[in-house]
Amino acid sequence: MTPARALALLATFTATASLAAPPDACAVISLDEVNTMVAGAAKRAMPRKSGNPSECAFEDSRRAALLVLRIREVQYAAENELQYERENLEKIYRGKAKWVEGVGDRAFWFQQNKSGMFRKGKVLVTVSFHTEKNATEVDTMQVARLIESRLK
Repeated sequence: MTPARALALLATFTATASLAAPPDACAVISLDEVNTMVAGAAKRAMPRKSGNPSECAFEDSRRAALLVLRIREVQYAAENELQYERENLEKIYRGKAKWVEGVGDRAFWFQQNKSGMFRKGKVLVTVSFHTEKNATEVDTMQVARLIESRLK
């Protein structure tokens, strides 16, 4: 291996390693806060994925997910990534996303799969309730606003 190639490989590794991991999805909102929304049914926060993306499910005593949070940090063009996610959802579910004001830099609610997604800086967050009572735009965006206030 030539010294120039080794230096380029080291620079690539350093740039990749220096990317900050997104906030932990299980730590960005507490179990008590989730319980205020789901009438005390959440018993534990179970990490589904760690790193980038980070995903967490707040589960009841039967291990059924009540709320699922997914946080992903992108390196470039976060707005394009948000638009790409929206377009994919619209193609898969054959529906239209509703843009929501006041959450992050840009946010939308998608009725067909009852989820909300927003972008703040280079962080993309997906919030979805899996309880019929809470799977509404109001409750989902309320959690999204809470999470957004805790992101840097």
